Amino acid sequence: MTSGDHDRFEQLAATHGPRVLAYLLRRTDEPADAADVFQEVLVTTWRRLNRVPSEDALALAWMVAVARRALANHRRGVLRRLSATQRLRDAIAAAPHRATSDVGLPDAMSVLSADDRELLTLVYWDGFTVEEVAAALSLSSSTARKRLQRARDRVRQQIGEDSPLSASGTAHRRCIAGAR
Repeated sequence: MTSGDHDRFEQLAATHGPRVLAYLLRRTDEPADAADVFQEVLVTTWRRLNRVPSEDALALAWMVAVARRALANHRRGVLRRLSATQRLRDAIAAAPHRATSDVGLPDAMSVLSADDRELLTLVYWDGFTVEEVAAALSLSSSTARKRLQRARDRVRQQIGEDSPLSASGTAHRRCIAGAR
């Protein structure tokens, strides 16, 4: 893009931007949504600057048409997210409660740092491999393995050998013993 293109974009944004934003504010419930859609209008205007009509009135109409499409896309995205969130809530409500709700282990895990708790839960409750956890936490595989072993040892010490949790067949025992 040339400096003339930059100047034209700045002129379009300054001249028509306030009217396009007002258009969006009247059609959204949240100012933040209007701002998000307006940003998309500006990005599209910049990317397609060669398609924006040179006449001012037509340029405004072009930008409003872009705003209408961007707003429709935004609304569809919101509906998809709400639908996905509801499906997730339904799945969580229907799932059997996991071992994290049992008494004892949350207290035992409280001695761990937040990073070590995250490491343990990713491996034992979320089913990640050590390599996947290492990538997710930006660690080397060997560091992740060592931290996992140390975290397991600390939890095992906290629960104690005569604890009902360490003798049970629940996920707690598998967690402490290192089985998957």
